[in-house]
Amino acid sequence: SNKKSFKGNSTIGAITQYLISQNEEFKILLLRPASIDKYEEEKLISELLQYNVPKENIKCVEVPVKGNYESKKFNLNNHIITADIAFLAIQDSTDDEIREIILDVSRGLNFQILVIVDAYRRFLVAQQAKNYIDKAKCPKFYYVYLTPVNLKEQEYEVTFEETKTPFFVDYFKNVNKLPFKFDTDYYPESLLLYQEFNFIKEIISCVNECISAIKKGFALAFLTIINWNNIEKLLNLSYEKITLKRIKELIETFSIEKDNTKEIKLCMEYSLGNLWIYIYLLETFYKIYKEYENKIYIEEHRKWVKIDTLKNFNEKIIKNLFNESSAYTLLDNELENFKRIFEKGEKERKYPSSNLERNFNAHAGLLYEFIDQDYKNLRLSYKLGEILDKDHKKKIEDYIKDFLKVYT
Repeated sequence: SNKKSFKGNSTIGAITQYLISQNEEFKILLLRPASIDKYEEEKLISELLQYNVPKENIKCVEVPVKGNYESKKFNLNNHIITADIAFLAIQDSTDDEIREIILDVSRGLNFQILVIVDAYRRFLVAQQAKNYIDKAKCPKFYYVYLTPVNLKEQEYEVTFEETKTPFFVDYFKNVNKLPFKFDTDYYPESLLLYQEFNFIKEIISCVNECISAIKKGFALAFLTIINWNNIEKLLNLSYEKITLKRIKELIETFSIEKDNTKEIKLCMEYSLGNLWIYIYLLETFYKIYKEYENKIYIEEHRKWVKIDTLKNFNEKIIKNLFNESSAYTLLDNELENFKRIFEKGEKERKYPSSNLERNFNAHAGLLYEFIDQDYKNLRLSYKLGEILDKDHKKKIEDYIKDFLKVYT
């Protein structure tokens, strides 16, 4: 419905001319496979500059590749690094003001396109995680490709297709696995690198706990057991360390060039795109906690939360934000029961549990043995610091943390 004709040597050239004709503000990210000569990049930039694109609005990132190209050979342990650099490059070029992101899939080697599309798909999910509370802030995403109109005259139609992907989370079951596998024989200082990125394990562990708490209705555990004091530090480390700049430095450190062969000895255990989904989820969970932080009353070694606050969390967060209706129903029943008992001026009393984990789950984390009850103020607290198992000297919060780890 809004067709215009433009002449040029590239899809991005046509799109650029169209956007300029519409007085749109835009930035261009060029992902150049390492197998393509830098001259091709410079030629494309020259073409774009002719269309009056400001040079500062064009960014170029070299992307590692695997395979043989002409007389050169590139060795990678897998294509994860390729996807990760693409993911980080897109993320590095995106700010909160950008409303639309377009990926050009009109040309390139098939497997490279698939790797970039995979990175783009993870970027979509990461942006959903980042904007989970306010979904309207999430940019729109498009693929752009060419459809032949007249091959003889080299005429093509540029097609924009809005793309969406379901929100998904790939659980990290092994919290002790870092995304990087450093070659200690090649680089003896690798132990320092393992220490540098060790904070990732804490992020994975914390997000798993948050997911478990939301999915199972453990509202009191979410607010009072998870170690929120350390979250800002973990988020700051993520924005400092898991960046395009830092990963490119690592690639350079672990690269060997010899006899027309470039080998990258940095091995990837899993995608940084997956990890960034988790980082943004942690940021979302932290925003949720901060919203309720001033409703947690700390008295001596207890963290008290009113039943009405827990009911609000259950309705607003568990049910409406995350759509966990089963967990909502379970927790709502438990809270209503406590409220009824408390309004009678009594405390809830039950027989000791034969299976702590099963009954902890069955009662939305409000198991009698774990709970301190303040019926006068209609509030609950975990018995923090108290020992439940006299034989093993295990504290109640340690039991709860163990139950939170069961997240699948």
